Formats: sequence, C-alpha cells, structure tokens
Amino acid sequence: MSNRTKNFRSPSKLAIRGLEAIITDDISTALACEKQLKFFEKEIEGGLFYVFLDDYKDNWPFHLKAPWVSAFTQGIALELYIELAKKTGAPYYKKQADKIYLSYTIPINKGGFSRHIKDGVIFEEYPVEQEIAVLNGDLIALIALYDYANYSNKEEPKQLAEQAVNWLQKNINRFVIKNINYAGPISAYSLAPPRLDVLFRFYLTNGSLDIFYITLSADNISQTIKVGYDQDDDISRTASLIISPDMNWSKVHTEITPRGSKTFRKITENIGSFNHAPFRIAIKSPNELKQLNNQPKIKVAYRAYGNSDLQISDGKTFYKIGTLPATAGKIMVLTFDIPQTAIANLNFPNELKYNALYFEHNQKLLGIVSEITGSEILKKHSDLLKR
Repeated sequence: MSNRTKNFRSPSKLAIRGLEAIITDDISTALACEKQLKFFEKEIEGGLFYVFLDDYKDNWPFHLKAPWVSAFTQGIALELYIELAKKTGAPYYKKQADKIYLSYTIPINKGGFSRHIKDGVIFEEYPVEQEIAVLNGDLIALIALYDYANYSNKEEPKQLAEQAVNWLQKNINRFVIKNINYAGPISAYSLAPPRLDVLFRFYLTNGSLDIFYITLSADNISQTIKVGYDQDDDISRTASLIISPDMNWSKVHTEITPRGSKTFRKITENIGSFNHAPFRIAIKSPNELKQLNNQPKIKVAYRAYGNSDLQISDGKTFYKIGTLPATAGKIMVLTFDIPQTAIANLNFPNELKYNALYFEHNQKLLGIVSEITGSEILKKHSDLLKR
C-alpha cells in the first residue's frame, strides 16, 4: 500500500523493498517481493510493465485512470531484476529485465511512458497528455536504463539513454527556480504548466441538498459541472467536484421523471470528516483571471430540504456567496454574484511547483547522472542545487 492513502496499492513500494533487500543480500525478502510484483504485471506492445491498478487523483495534471504506468516504477523494477539476475544467476530474471527494458521503447500514445520530442526523450513518471517531466522520476528511469545498458552490453538502450540525456542537458535549467522561502536556487518538482484552481464549497448544510448542475460565468468564461455525468469528479478537467470519503458528497443518484431521467448528488452534513462539499473551477491564464473580474456569477440547480451556504476561497479565506434556501421538494435554479473581494485576492501562480522533500533527491540523482555521462552541464546544475 502507498502511504498516500490506505486504498492505493503501489507496485513501486514492492519494487523498492525488493531492491533494498537484494542489495543487502536478503535474497528471501527480495524473492518474496518479486513474487508479489507479478500481481501488477501487464504486457503492452511487447514491453513488461508493472501497472497501477487504482486511479490516481492529485493536483492537476497528475490524474490517471487505472491501469496506468510510471517511469519511476519501471526504473526501480528494472534495477531489481538486474540485481536478481546478477546474484542468483537464474536466466528467468535476465529475461524479465530484457522485457522491462522494452517498456522504455513504448511511446506514451501506445500505453508507455517515453515521450519523444524534438530535443530527445522524457521518461514520464505520470504519462498524461501534457508534457510535465517530473524530475526525480525521469532521473531514476534514466539511471536504471544506463545500468541495464552496461549489464546487457547492448547498444540500443545506451542510445535511448543518450537521447534522454540530450533532453536533460537542454532543459535542466528550466527546473532551477527561486522562491522567497529558500536561500539560493531550488529544484522544481516538474515542468507542469501552472493553473489556478478556484475552490468553492457548500457548507453549513441543514437537512440534505441535491445538486444537479453548477455553472460559473463571467466575461468570455462559462464552465459547467453536470453533476452525475461525464466523470464529474475528474480533476484533470477544467471544472469538477472534489469527491472523497472526507467530503459530504454522496454517490451519484438517478431520478426518473415523466420528462426523462436526472442525475444528481446529495450533500449531507457530517458524512465526511471535512464536513463540506467542495468543487473547483480552473482558471488557465492570467488573462482569464482578469476576465473573471467582470461580473462573475455562479448558477446552481438544486433541491434543498434545509438551508445551505455557498462559499468561495481566495486560497486563505472562505467568503460567503449566498444561501440556498429550502425548496419544498422542488428543483430550483438560483444565480449569485461572486464577491469581488474574493476575486481580487486570487493570484495566478507564476512559478513551477516544488516539493521540499525532493530537493536533496533531485540534486543527488542529477549528480549520479552527471557522473555516468560525464556531462558538465548536469554537474554544474547538480552543484548549483546543493543545499
């Protein structure tokens, strides 16, 4: 299980534990991990992958539907099978390593994790449509590929690794950022393009509240969440509900009427530990944020058995937009003006995201790649990021 959530099964964890064991000559533990890894095996286009069997939902654009693959996992698994082959001498483990290497040759559009672009190749830890290039995942996959090239004595994996290094040398400067919270440069987590998620919520709900759709509108902006339709909780979309056991949203309900069927979700106070029902709408550029300042409104189709507040957050404070009154069992549509105070305090992010947990990881991994390749460019940036 991943430590992110109790319901998320991670082949990466098994591969890491197995690799740690084989490096310390704990063969029995390594073999036990290898046996469990088989649960996650899947062949795609001749390559052997260890796929995630649970959906991954995190901040945009890190959102993937199961089964999905990861350069990070493939790199660790490749290292595990190389070490098992070396220390046991069993041909089976070498064959597995060979098939894992083939996963590196499968492009993203065919189910792999290798993004081939003009400057070379990116090994994507989260292979979504956008180029995001998580630095530590790319570096780990690259180190494993060089280890495999040396182990197998094959030219093809070395050539592929050199393409990945070529991209790194041309783009590593993009990962070096400054932040007022840190002295000196730090490494970005990825090159994912920024996006501002404006957070709303239904709060202080009395009785229960049925939500059918939500629409945000302003100058040249119109975003609608059709509740119960089209993966309404898909946070890779421009607008979505935020659904989890911690929230007050119910499962999807369908209601049959003489005019057809309607879908909705119920909001019930206190069913989630966070005790609110949030949703988010993305603003994709500074110009769009300016447009949001022009007569912003939010429309809600709902049915309420008690009052409920609708609020917006500026990232620090929730502001009241209005109260949805009880409707005596009828479906009503209300439109509210969004407080200009809340909109005025929104700021579009102007820098790449970072995670302090990865500062040292990124610097050390970059140093390893610079040693393997003899790249002065990568060594310079590794030295620059030392803390």
